[in-house]
Amino acid sequence: MDGNQMTRWASREGNDPEWIYVDLGSVQQITGVKLRWEVAYAKRYKIEISSDSGSPEHWQEVYSTSSGDGGLDEIPLAPQAARYVRMYGIERGTPYGYSLYEFEVTGQ
Repeated sequence: MDGNQMTRWASREGNDPEWIYVDLGSVQQITGVKLRWEVAYAKRYKIEISSDSGSPEHWQEVYSTSSGDGGLDEIPLAPQAARYVRMYGIERGTPYGYSLYEFEVTGQ
């Protein structure tokens, strides 16, 4: 997100689903995602991508898990083109919301 471990994104408390996406500014070749969770993490979530121009409307799932446990998730992906990358939280791991210190997209 911003490279600062002292800031974070947080969703509404106690609400499913919630999501956040990153706009890379143009279509890029991506190879992975790193999520650094705060205490409020996702137990079930998916990573989706879009190459739409303008606002993203068409999402393609590239990863999902039902056993998230917080901390750091490093998710390798087969190289693919995307402008937008979204973390779509399906089920919270705590009674709170979803909270990320960092949402990093890696690429070539």
